[in-house]
Amino acid sequence: MEDELVLVTTEPGRRRASASKYVYVDWGPEFAAHHGMRFPDLTNPGLLVGLGPLGLNFILEAGGAGYFRRSSVRQYLQEGRLHLVSGAPAFPYAAYAVHSADCDAKLLVPALVQLRLAANEWGEAK
Repeated sequence: MEDELVLVTTEPGRRRASASKYVYVDWGPEFAAHHGMRFPDLTNPGLLVGLGPLGLNFILEAGGAGYFRRSSVRQYLQEGRLHLVSGAPAFPYAAYAVHSADCDAKLLVPALVQLRLAANEWGEAK
């Protein structure tokens, strides 16, 4: 399942994120590499968090900007509480299902079927 990370802000019309009001979420090494190339001036953000929902709650309460999963911010964009930063790049964010190589296939197959169904429903809702 794939989502994308988009740059959102609480300030309508904002075209750049200011370092002092920027919340950097650690979305992993691939995001860090892309982010570093596109935003070399945001190496010292106002806040660094390791959990997306924590960063999102922070900017919703205190204001600011940051990269979050599009599916997580969709409602806030529709409500006008958050705004996409115009011209900012979006980055891919994939979700994976991992299982043991020696797991019981009688349990694994139905679980994978349900995950695929949920992923399809999620994709249609996007």
